[in-house]
Amino acid sequence: MRRFFFEPSARNGDEVLLPESESRHIVKSLRLHVGSQVQLFDGTGMRYLAEITSIDRQVAARILEADDDQQEGKVLLHVGQAMLKNTKMDFLVEKCTELGVASFSPFVSSRCQGKMDDEQRGGKRHQRWQRIVESACKQCSRPRPMEIHDTLSLAGLCPSAEQEPHTLRLLFWEEEKESSLHDLPPFTDYRQIHLLLGPEGGFSKEEVELASRAGYQSVTLGSQILRAETATVAAVSIVRYLAGDI
Repeated sequence: MRRFFFEPSARNGDEVLLPESESRHIVKSLRLHVGSQVQLFDGTGMRYLAEITSIDRQVAARILEADDDQQEGKVLLHVGQAMLKNTKMDFLVEKCTELGVASFSPFVSSRCQGKMDDEQRGGKRHQRWQRIVESACKQCSRPRPMEIHDTLSLAGLCPSAEQEPHTLRLLFWEEEKESSLHDLPPFTDYRQIHLLLGPEGGFSKEEVELASRAGYQSVTLGSQILRAETATVAAVSIVRYLAGDI
């Protein structure tokens, strides 16, 4: 079944007006018609079965059933990702959305090859990531989108990492030789887990020390040196499994 997003403010009782972008897709690409049933999300965790009632510049639909789908996972997973070059960040935004990550925080570290130029581009990169999140949510039927935070420096990100109860903070570092995920307490003991992952060139020792002071514990993903984007997908998948979400 086709899936679409709408703003909660566009709902009046059981009647919904879909945004123009979604309406164009319905009319011009999918060629759906009055009476077609679709699945709708409003970003709040709700999932709706609806029927198209009119085709116009903004497609109208009537809600038939509502499901309060709160499947966010047993543990909220947050990813801090150093900027990567080219389209690798787009790839990770998509995959982290599909894997159920609650929030995604891009940051710049000393060895980043990607650039912190979102403000210079008028926020276009952040807007593109929001579109990628929305598309990924529709693909995997995720009713609550992943939150994307503004790009910060590592120093700007770490001070917010205050000690909180039932919270685990992990930094994945290729130079860590002693501590692994197997050495940690059961992940089901935590309500939130924050992951910090570096750029293509990895973290410097000074950055690891900075993160350590903010409550992050460095761990290894094994003896193989993984590509930055591979390490992030692997880390998120493994942690989700250990947290009982897979």
